[in-house]
Amino acid sequence: MTEKLKRRTIRLGGADANPERVRSAARLLRDVKGVSEVHIVSRNRLVVRYNVRQITLQVIEALLREFGYQLETGLLCRCMRAVFYYLEDIECSDPIHDQAECTRDVFITRYLRREHGCRDQRPDYLRRYL
Repeated sequence: MTEKLKRRTIRLGGADANPERVRSAARLLRDVKGVSEVHIVSRNRLVVRYNVRQITLQVIEALLREFGYQLETGLLCRCMRAVFYYLEDIECSDPIHDQAECTRDVFITRYLRREHGCRDQRPDYLRRYL
């Protein structure tokens, strides 16, 4: 199974903007299977790199909520979170689908359907004349 690494920013909100709470959240995520890197960017942001085949952002954020961490609840953060959840759900539901294979299949199909041979656009009577 190939790895699909994702890099996402998780914003902690409310009272969890305390630097010690952010460090403890980073320590918690470093021990999770599928998470390869966790960096503290600012006093309320973590950058997490993980393999989407093993764990998704939705599971990571649910784990943080379960341990009592509050996530940012602004409109933009909720919309981005919903998009990421949807995209990762699509990627996990079809593990065989790969963009490179799909693009290659389109070109192969086009090549097989295309008429091969003489590609001279002149009418037949002109080709015999010259």
